[in-house]
Amino acid sequence: MAFKDFLRNIANTHLSRALREGRIQANTVDEVRRLLAAAESKYGFSSFGGNPERLVDYFNSKDFDLLVQAFKGGGALDVLARILEEASVEYADLPGVSSKARELAKALSEGRQVKSELTELFEKVKTLFPGGEVSMGEKEIVLKLNSNRTIKISYDEGKVRVVKCETTILEKEDVDKLREVAGGG
Repeated sequence: MAFKDFLRNIANTHLSRALREGRIQANTVDEVRRLLAAAESKYGFSSFGGNPERLVDYFNSKDFDLLVQAFKGGGALDVLARILEEASVEYADLPGVSSKARELAKALSEGRQVKSELTELFEKVKTLFPGGEVSMGEKEIVLKLNSNRTIKISYDEGKVRVVKCETTILEKEDVDKLREVAGGG
């Protein structure tokens, strides 16, 4: 099935209409288009040679948080809500995209703050581990508990993926113990 392209057929249409109607400033439109073009390239959600299902990854990213801030800074969150409402309808055959777009549009329409799932998880991890060193990358959160324990947390197909890393230092002459340290006996 052919889907409307998010950037060209949905977002740009709403941006142009809002600009004509005076509901958004030209500089905000330029910034939003720049952010969307970069995101389309990064996440590959274009309907032309990409996969629109990857919009879910974008909606759950820090990059989407930047888009929300651009609309907010331009006083045009209603335009973003309309873009997301149309996306939820146009991508009805992609349940993950449709439901996430609808959820975000509803939150914006109700005036609630919209954050990516990764950002929300980051804030929760910071609260749960106040003594830990927490940082957020593009797709994962790194929690350093001490000098030899690190936990990497990410989203993987709708679930939270946790990878525990423990550092063990061996002397050069003890390298034969590597199998034992790795848990292989």
